[in-house]
Amino acid sequence: MNTRVTIVTAHPDDAEIYAGGLIAAYAQMAIKVHIVIATNGERGGALPAKTLGKLRIDEAIAGAKILGAEVRFLELPDGKLNNCANLSSLLRNAFSQILPDLILAHHPQDYHSDHRAIAEASRQAASFRAPIAWLDTMMGVGTSPTHYIDTTIFQDIKRSAILCHTSQDPLRFSEKAQLLGKFRAAQCGHDGYAEAIQHHPIYPFCDIRSLLPPPPPVKPITDRNAQLNAN
Repeated sequence: MNTRVTIVTAHPDDAEIYAGGLIAAYAQMAIKVHIVIATNGERGGALPAKTLGKLRIDEAIAGAKILGAEVRFLELPDGKLNNCANLSSLLRNAFSQILPDLILAHHPQDYHSDHRAIAEASRQAASFRAPIAWLDTMMGVGTSPTHYIDTTIFQDIKRSAILCHTSQDPLRFSEKAQLLGKFRAAQCGHDGYAEAIQHHPIYPFCDIRSLLPPPPPVKPITDRNAQLNAN
């Protein structure tokens, strides 16, 4: 399967937090994921901006390596993506080089202004090139998933990738991601873990299921009345 997937995020740890299991699932399918990171995250801590930005680049490279993904940086100003007039143009250039079959980006209703800027710029840059779907939000607030991916067997690798981001007190994000993964799986009646995305069908990209890893298995609901009658 010669599918190419691009994930666009604002900051160096976003891909691991929101899509670490999805990326690992793609790697198991021998599908390469390209992570495009808009900023170096230089405002995400108390260290001097250049020092922190360099550190966070190294952390993102380490996390991507664990997940089996490739990563590239646009090195735009952290916290100011909504003022970056060239963001969609830079993403369009990246998509022209990567030639993705599917683009995943932050949700338009995400809590972070940089994330929302990524959503809009990714939508513009994607145009008719490829379908675009939205990643989950922090703790799933403000989104209604349309597709779920079974990430049960990828929890350890996802956690390891998140923990690469030592400058960000990553245990808190690992715990939140695990809790959300359990909740998303529970929505499917699944006992494991899942990640969710949202896709709005638009011509000519109405169905993206063939571009996604497997969903959680369907667990039939037991008909207790039938059981009682049988007894």
